[in-house]
Amino acid sequence: MRRGILVLLCLLLMCGSCAAEEAVNRALDAADLSGLEEFAGDAAPELDLQQVVLDAAQGELTTADELLEQLRNRVLDALREALRACGALIAPALLLATLRCALPEGNGGSEGARFLLLCVLMLSMMRLVLGGMEGVEACMRRVGGFADAVAPPLAALMTAAGMTNGAALLSPMATLVGGAVENWLLKYGLPLCRYALALAVAGNLSEAIDLTRACRLMRKAANWGAGLAVTLFTALTAIQGTVISGMDGVAVRTAKYAVDSVTSVIGSGVSDAWDSYVAGILIAKNAVGVSGVVLLLALGLQPMLRTAAAMLMLNLFSALMDMLGERRAANAAEQAAGVCQMLLMLCAAALTLGMILLGAAMAAGRTLLG
Repeated sequence: MRRGILVLLCLLLMCGSCAAEEAVNRALDAADLSGLEEFAGDAAPELDLQQVVLDAAQGELTTADELLEQLRNRVLDALREALRACGALIAPALLLATLRCALPEGNGGSEGARFLLLCVLMLSMMRLVLGGMEGVEACMRRVGGFADAVAPPLAALMTAAGMTNGAALLSPMATLVGGAVENWLLKYGLPLCRYALALAVAGNLSEAIDLTRACRLMRKAANWGAGLAVTLFTALTAIQGTVISGMDGVAVRTAKYAVDSVTSVIGSGVSDAWDSYVAGILIAKNAVGVSGVVLLLALGLQPMLRTAAAMLMLNLFSALMDMLGERRAANAAEQAAGVCQMLLMLCAAALTLGMILLGAAMAAGRTLLG
């Protein structure tokens, strides 16, 4: 800690009374954003991360219109894809309803044809859900890598501002986020979704088997598990962040007071330089945090929209099948929509963990300029 304070004082004396804007530019140049930019180039190539950081540091987001346009296009693409996938359900559903009305249920040929059509419907539903599951899995894996990519530049900026305790805490918290996503959401959450989808299909192929309660139990387990992970991480971050923030604030203020008390002239000059320097560092840190939030939204937007559109279409299809009297197809579609809801909860939990990490880093140092 003493070495960090000495480095901070040396930087203050070298930069003199530079403006906060100059300090922001120097801080962004000193912070190594290459790892984060490389990650953004692989995960979201359409996002200009460097421009987002510069815009956030200046207090404006000139790329907001472009981001909104991308959001609109992605929403439309997700809806079109879900409509195309749902189109494969229409023909078998109409044939199934026609057979039900045209032929008696006791006819063996009618029952065999209806069973084959029901299998076709189940296969189309599984494809629709598995498409969303693939995107959600990729998104959660990227969130784990994002935590490792964003932690080094934020820790470097916090160390430059004298918040060495907070910087030391940031890397373990990033590791905890990656571990929670990898070892909890991906290891247990996604298999539950696959099992629930299998039960939704198997439990509605015959009226003699009813697996609705088992499917509902898996859905509750996934939803409660995701909520519990977010709650525990939020509580841990809040408690540790409060303690570490107080320690960093006391240490930096003590160092500033010691310099101020040497002489009135030198102390005043260092005090002004310290305020400008720390303000610039905090602005740069928050700019990196804002760019991280934008990157997380870019990562999760497409898979969440795709899965939400699939859930909407399956719920509409379930209502249609119920009106046509096909209860097994309606129940299968409803339970498949429940699997989509599980996937949305898992993806939202992973993104929330990343945003909590960024929020804690951005909140650090608020009391340094009191």
